[in-house]
Amino acid sequence: MSHEYTIRAATQDDAREIAKLIAISSDGVAEIEWHEEANKEHCDPLDIGERTYRNHQGDYSFNNTAMLEINGEVAGMLLAFGMPEAEPRNPENRPAADDENVFAPYIYLEEPNSWYICGVALHPQHRGHGLGTRLMALANDQAKEGRFKTLSLVVFEQNKGAASLYNKLGYTVLDQSPIVPHPLIPYEGNALLMTRSVD
Repeated sequence: MSHEYTIRAATQDDAREIAKLIAISSDGVAEIEWHEEANKEHCDPLDIGERTYRNHQGDYSFNNTAMLEINGEVAGMLLAFGMPEAEPRNPENRPAADDENVFAPYIYLEEPNSWYICGVALHPQHRGHGLGTRLMALANDQAKEGRFKTLSLVVFEQNKGAASLYNKLGYTVLDQSPIVPHPLIPYEGNALLMTRSVD
């Protein structure tokens, strides 16, 4: 199978595909909010995700997404955006595993003034061919264009494959926070904040 690819800016029509790939990359975290909204509206959680990424404004928008295609079909995507300047994290504010807010660890692990890789994902049949590395290189290019000096991302420590890839790409663990358990999150232990200087 050919692995020649193209990368393009996402359009509003990509919103459902973005939601599918975000569901993969977030390991269930994004779907928590979608399920809560879908229960209220009696619809498919993916409908909520699609609606989210159809937005023109905000971080979670198709405007912050790049689509990787093979033979005209979407194979993967990158969602990344700049984090605002803020006070450094205070470890005393690190949430505990029994925190009531399931999103608390990821909020705590936001790295101020960094280019944040919110989601990078490939459909299973397109993995293992260097395409994820190419999307990560794109994030570096975006960060450089935006004049950011640091790239950041959050990964589950038990997601050994992803954590290993990021380590090979020069990312190191800056901080960590216990995961607040939830049925949609398949991991236990810690979420890791990994950062790297922009090339």
